[in-house]
Amino acid sequence: MLIYENPPTPAIANLLSLMRCILYFCSMQSNQQLLVDHLLEQLNLDNLAVPPQTYLKLISQQNNLVKIDDIIAYINALGMELQQTDAINELVEKIEDDTNILIHKLKFITVADRPKVWTLNQIQPVEVNHTAFLNESIQIAGGIPVTTAHEADKIILINSDETAFAAIPDLLNIPGVAASKAVELDQVFVITKPHFAQVPGYDYLTELEALAEILQPKYFVYGHEGKHWLQFQLK
Repeated sequence: MLIYENPPTPAIANLLSLMRCILYFCSMQSNQQLLVDHLLEQLNLDNLAVPPQTYLKLISQQNNLVKIDDIIAYINALGMELQQTDAINELVEKIEDDTNILIHKLKFITVADRPKVWTLNQIQPVEVNHTAFLNESIQIAGGIPVTTAHEADKIILINSDETAFAAIPDLLNIPGVAASKAVELDQVFVITKPHFAQVPGYDYLTELEALAEILQPKYFVYGHEGKHWLQFQLK
């Protein structure tokens, strides 16, 4: 029997691949539980026991939560699994109504009046957030997501870590930021709400409202400034 002091390269590669799969699955389970527990709390059902198989059934759906219809379908699936359709229907109705009000207010806003938005999760090193879910939310809230800093009319840092504030001046060292309209017009924001846009569907309405306040302040004031987001001057 051959014994390797150091595993051959293919074995190491296979092990790393397996570890990535395990970490990804654990992350999905963690996000899944976070989302489900939060929804149950909103429904005053937080004492309800959720069978493990329910989490497993919903995991496949969580990867595809991008649009409001996806969020609604997920919540309805949870209600059916837990046989709590009446309570779920009330939550679904509120999400649909409040989102439709927001969309209707912005219905006649022209493209020229929709700011281009560059979002990032951290500054050092730069980590741009361009997830499909966040991009969709930005568009609903009246903005246009962009992938480069120099295009930005508004820059949003999504980071609830207190150390993030100390790094904000370093934004100016990122190519394109200093010359952007966002810096010129003091349109730099930090969203401090934990889990923001990390778990699609978690506090969906609050996240939309916060984005709408930042992107279209003439039309929306929900009271999230100072609580979930702050504005910074870099000049």
